[in-house]
Amino acid sequence: MKAHFLLAAPAVVALLAACTAGMSQSASEATDTTVQASSTYHNNTPCPTGDSIATQQAAATAAFQIMTAASVACKGKEGGSIGGPCWGDAILNSFRYSVAKDGKTIEFNSSDALYQYVPKAAQAALALIQQNSTVASFLVQGLQWAQKNTDGTMSVVSLPLEALASFKAPGNQTPITVLDGNAGGTRRSEVVIASAWCNATDIHFVDTSTDESGFSPYNLIPTTTMGEPSGVFPGYTGSHSWASTPFNGPGGGNNPYLVISVWENNNPKAVDWNSTSFPTESCGNSPACQGTINIDPVPYSMPGTQYDVNGNVLGPQVNPFNLNVVDELADPSHQGQYAQHTVNGVVKVGTFSKAVSVLGTTVYGFVGQ
Repeated sequence: MKAHFLLAAPAVVALLAACTAGMSQSASEATDTTVQASSTYHNNTPCPTGDSIATQQAAATAAFQIMTAASVACKGKEGGSIGGPCWGDAILNSFRYSVAKDGKTIEFNSSDALYQYVPKAAQAALALIQQNSTVASFLVQGLQWAQKNTDGTMSVVSLPLEALASFKAPGNQTPITVLDGNAGGTRRSEVVIASAWCNATDIHFVDTSTDESGFSPYNLIPTTTMGEPSGVFPGYTGSHSWASTPFNGPGGGNNPYLVISVWENNNPKAVDWNSTSFPTESCGNSPACQGTINIDPVPYSMPGTQYDVNGNVLGPQVNPFNLNVVDELADPSHQGQYAQHTVNGVVKVGTFSKAVSVLGTTVYGFVGQ
């Protein structure tokens, strides 16, 4: 899976998330890389590769779960021109998090003015993914990098993510209206469809609006817009006015499952979070403004029936899920279903049969046979 926020003009934004938290094992062994098929929505984009992809996928899947929980909690509580006061569509920004007292994990920042809007389901997703110490370290280092290198004055907001509150896979062609004050409040909508891609469930958004200026599926805004204090954000000592997120991990680079890409004249152009501006589009009724987002969580983290790229149901013993061993936690709808992974050339099979509960959220961990 690969995550892209594809931005406007005609911008295509794709945020792809994927697999996630579990036992200790090398990242290079964490995913089965033999399945390389792409959904048509990715224009045959190759699957990510590299020794760190399992950890990056884990962080991205947690990000997806957090965004979904925030979208549900904030439904009916968004307003203004671009998202407040709940700001669930801005929940990935670094200032929303802090390093825990033990220094080994991150948590939602209780000093954040928006902390009151963080749902328990989002807190649970963050806690569950960090049961794997490698993923926890990845997030800690990502947040520490942001605090050291940026001043916290800029953030990102992605209005299409509000549609997650009304989405249930596999989705359909019925548009979901999202609140956008710059589009009269009701002229912006998302068509959201799920399909198989690279051991992931690709959740594809078509983001459409009319009679709007400054349209983009992904916008850069001052942090003060969200009611945060003016000036340099406390704890941020860097000199760069970049937006940031701990889910990108250490070093300031991009998580390949949370990539920003800009599509202009059908040509993708990679853009990272370390930027002070993103392209926007203005339009009337015809042609409309349009962009796309792709979010790619690991299939067994998604509720409901999931399919492989050939349209076969995943989870039966004859067609198990491909397991990412740094995220062995499945949605309750997959309790008892099968998964497999390969260790040193040997295929290991098991089921999601161990209940794990945090803050009222119950998932099922993988138990090998």
